[in-house]
Amino acid sequence: MKLSVIIPIYNVEKYIKKCIESLINNDLDSTEYEIIVIDDESPDNSLKIAEEMAQQYSNITIISQLNKGLGGARNTGISAAKGDFLLFLDSDDWYLEHSLQQLLAIAIENQIEILEFAAQGISPDGKVAYHISNTSNGKTFSGLKYYNSIRYMNSACNKLYNRNFLVSNELFFLEKIYIEDFEFNTRAFLKANKVMATDLLVAQFLQSENSITRNKDNSKKEKVINDFIHIVFITNDLYRNKKKSNDIDLEIFFQERLSFLVATLFFQLLKYKVSYDKMLAVKKELEQKNIFYIQHAIYDKRKDIFRKLFMKNFFLFRFLKLFF
Repeated sequence: MKLSVIIPIYNVEKYIKKCIESLINNDLDSTEYEIIVIDDESPDNSLKIAEEMAQQYSNITIISQLNKGLGGARNTGISAAKGDFLLFLDSDDWYLEHSLQQLLAIAIENQIEILEFAAQGISPDGKVAYHISNTSNGKTFSGLKYYNSIRYMNSACNKLYNRNFLVSNELFFLEKIYIEDFEFNTRAFLKANKVMATDLLVAQFLQSENSITRNKDNSKKEKVINDFIHIVFITNDLYRNKKKSNDIDLEIFFQERLSFLVATLFFQLLKYKVSYDKMLAVKKELEQKNIFYIQHAIYDKRKDIFRKLFMKNFFLFRFLKLFF
């Protein structure tokens, strides 16, 4: 079997049918791929809808489990998958027609471990909010060299992964934590020897008002912040364990990723209207542990401007908060 597509479901009864149909109506024969739906203890009718579709299509497998979060659901899918390659599809997103056959052809021809592809963000009114695309012009790179010279998105959903590469390197997601894609891909790029980018447009991602960074639930906001800090610690520990290799590509890789994490953390603190005193306390905590990374340029231009202007002139947050 060529492909396994892993779809976690939780509270997505409005979207799951369109999501699965984007696979059923794509250009792969049903014998070439499987759809693994992970019911993560969804409280709505998502499971019922998926079960009805599974009765129509024999290549749909449904696994129900106690809630483990998005990362835990994906891990269950990885362990159950039989395909040579894996895709992670969120249940409110979908694939474009006639895209998967081409994507697999590129992966098979180049024997890739990670293949990034183009994606669009779609607003609730159907408009294209963003289009992210890049290409390595048919060349493959090690994970570090690829990330430092090309790169795409931090998401796991715009990447095709070689299943054996993930399993043999014990690459699984952290469970019940936000920002799991970023942390997962940090380890994946570290391990990878054959990474490639294609500008083939494959997926569209719904920009839902219920997404993590747009959610207005205060408890979720607090968890997002705590998880960001936790991921900074984890990434820094990984960096320190690898640092003795004196690899310039590794240095650039970790410095950029840690700078991105720290800048994004404070951007979220600002967005969530956290008090200046609280922001200052977080800054001091990171400084005491020598992980207040603000010196390295960030690939994301907006975040880099934020880093240079505000992270290096922290007192400006007092004034900036007046506009948030």
